[in-house]
Amino acid sequence: MKRSTVQYLILSAFLAVLGGAVALQGIHVRDMVGGDQRTEAQPIKLGERVPRNLTGWKGRDEPLGPNEAIRAVVERTLNYDDVVFRIFEKGDRQIGVYVAYWTAGRMPLQKVASHTPDRCWTENGWKCEDARYGEPVGAGDRQLRPAQWRRFSAPGGVTQQYVVYWHLVGDKLYDYGARFNNRPDIVKWWRDTLEYAFSGSHAQYFVRVTSNRPFDELAQEDAWRELVAALAGLGLERNTTPPGV
Repeated sequence: MKRSTVQYLILSAFLAVLGGAVALQGIHVRDMVGGDQRTEAQPIKLGERVPRNLTGWKGRDEPLGPNEAIRAVVERTLNYDDVVFRIFEKGDRQIGVYVAYWTAGRMPLQKVASHTPDRCWTENGWKCEDARYGEPVGAGDRQLRPAQWRRFSAPGGVTQQYVVYWHLVGDKLYDYGARFNNRPDIVKWWRDTLEYAFSGSHAQYFVRVTSNRPFDELAQEDAWRELVAALAGLGLERNTTPPGV
């Protein structure tokens, strides 16, 4: 994946965020089950928890927006406490890692769950060519929680991206179901609304890993084992509790 493709991906996500911001104009996040945009962010040093480089791969951080104005809109809309978006490159291969974190009560569960590649990428011209649900991800004996797996093609069909993503709510993996999540499941939306309205909110992580090559091609690389270990440390290892909950 070329740098121009990375920039296109970022811009596509921002356009989707902007669309969501317009739709939510005038609605207080607190009214949408426990969100609070008025408190100061509580970062947890995500930038230090994701490796800056991987063995044989050079890492660099990508800003969340092509300019300060767009970045400000993204920050207000997503209202995260901490975030990191890091690209690793080796020759013409790339791996992208995006991790966002919200403390308990910071953001409504439904709003975090709605910002998936299924929705944001397809709204900006990408096409999902294949989808898997509950996909095993790991390296050697270290296994992560089952992921949502996708293969997308860019507008024009030249560039492909392989994607896995997870959404952790407290110590549980959010269940997106065996479906493509380009629009909310209304039954699940109301079920979650009622559950978290009465039981309270939890800290949340949204984690997305992308690659311009199939993940199977990375399986034997030290870099992949290092990345899997880092993601496990964020709470994605099977039967573990995410830090900070």
